[in-house]
Amino acid sequence: MRPFWSTVAVRLTAQTDQERSLLTACRGANDRLSNTLGVEMLRSLLFIYFVLLASISHAETNPLTDLTRGQPKDVAAIAERIAMCTHFAGEEPYDTARRKEIASAMKRYRCDRLDTDEAVLRKRYKDNHAALTVLQKAHEW
Repeated sequence: MRPFWSTVAVRLTAQTDQERSLLTACRGANDRLSNTLGVEMLRSLLFIYFVLLASISHAETNPLTDLTRGQPKDVAAIAERIAMCTHFAGEEPYDTARRKEIASAMKRYRCDRLDTDEAVLRKRYKDNHAALTVLQKAHEW
């Protein structure tokens, strides 16, 4: 879209060579100005886009990490195991490869010992309400 002064300049009729050259110079300056403004606007929009993208990706943190922040390491570790065992226990073994993948994950996270390990931690941290809350919320994943 051409600026207003460009439209006005186009409508003017140049009678002499001097007026024609002046009109041509004005049109060239107008085009350069429009191109510069377009590039600057594009740069500004790209900057805004990347700032928003960075803020969105930063906002998408792992909720389990947020839940266990500030907790003892053993509580954080068991909370991750609880969440992963709950996840894989609910997965559908739709073929042999998937069945093996689920079994491998259940073994890696020692899901067969999870109840015993959690009971030990619940006894150890019986007076730490925050730790017990983390363990409870981990089951909700």
